[in-house]
Amino acid sequence: MLTTQPLPWMDPLSAAQSVSESHWALLYSPPPYGRYSFLAHHLLEAIESDNFAALTQRLSQKQPCFHERWFGYLGYDLKNSLERLLPQAPHRFGLPNLLMMRFAHVYVFDHQQQSLTRYSHLPSEPALTPQRVTPYSPSAIADLRSNMSRTDYLSRVRMITQEIAQGQLYQANLTRKFMGQWEKAPDSFTIFCELRRISPAAYSAYLQMGDVCVISSSPELFLKIDSSGLMKSEPIKGSARRSPDAADDEASRHKLLHSEKDRAENLMIVDLMRHDFSRSCALGSVQVDSLYSLTTHPTIHHLSSHIRGQITPPNSSLDAISACFPPGSMTGAPKIKAMNLCTMLERDARGIYSGALGWLDGDGSAELSVVIRTLIARGKEFEFQVGGGIVADSEPEAEWDESLAKARAIAQTLGIKEEDLAAL
Repeated sequence: MLTTQPLPWMDPLSAAQSVSESHWALLYSPPPYGRYSFLAHHLLEAIESDNFAALTQRLSQKQPCFHERWFGYLGYDLKNSLERLLPQAPHRFGLPNLLMMRFAHVYVFDHQQQSLTRYSHLPSEPALTPQRVTPYSPSAIADLRSNMSRTDYLSRVRMITQEIAQGQLYQANLTRKFMGQWEKAPDSFTIFCELRRISPAAYSAYLQMGDVCVISSSPELFLKIDSSGLMKSEPIKGSARRSPDAADDEASRHKLLHSEKDRAENLMIVDLMRHDFSRSCALGSVQVDSLYSLTTHPTIHHLSSHIRGQITPPNSSLDAISACFPPGSMTGAPKIKAMNLCTMLERDARGIYSGALGWLDGDGSAELSVVIRTLIARGKEFEFQVGGGIVADSEPEAEWDESLAKARAIAQTLGIKEEDLAAL
């Protein structure tokens, strides 16, 4: 039986600090980026899979809001269950491609109203007690490496532009992975709080999944769906490094906003997402509400666009999600050609990165971010990944610089100098 209990307001981060279970989730979106945060704990059940089948079956009957809310991720390599694609190497952490978890207790923080409500499936336990967030101190890194050197990366950008010149595709999102090992396993939640401080974003998230945790501060919405089937997406394509000098920073913003290359890169993904939407949405309902909106974050500027559509029966929300998966901003266009090319060039599995993270509900509603600006950690091991859309007029050196700019927030959080990343 579901019970609802209003509680005195507390900060989500201080509330989460008191959770010590092996599986729990925090989705953190305070103003000015969002209104609601969610904290979920006391695991009831989990779905681990390499395809959507079990989750589809579990969500087949609609339920009231919060009665059947699931938190977790859809890993990028679910793509191989949706399309005929090149085989994918196994992920180094051995994670399932899909993990969604349902919890006994879900805390809903309304930052605008400063109100807190707990939804419980089990007899009420004492409410979480706010605790001071543990001060952060970077852990010493014993080993740091990458799956691509600078020479490798530049060469592969050129390979993609050659494929584009030959008419094989329009765009491919090439990614590079950084891997490392701490001398001593750190407190992963304090890393999340520090990343959030350095690089606040609309979709900050922390997932604790046994000995693996996901630490994310993503600025990008993959899909938001309400219970009526209205679906929205805000793909990001086009980025520029920020500068501490105000004049240089404004020049960077202006250059990005008027860059033909970045606008073309963005438009290609908008067209791809419109096509993906049309597979499950009513004819004529797919609309582009805005193109080339510029958003500024502490370490980077972005261009994003806004798309919406109305899911039509017999399609479900999960049908629409799978029709749009993986996020087009992380693949390229045409999608299958771009994914296969990147599989060949990258060689390592992306895992969770480039997939989606957030929540799904039994009433058909959902909110999922694109998994970027994300650190995956297990014990002393960690990895994170960065990428960028390569188009016909991409300049390899500029793409290299953009990839380092996207790594800046996580590197700063971990105490890694940008020149050390560039030298790998």
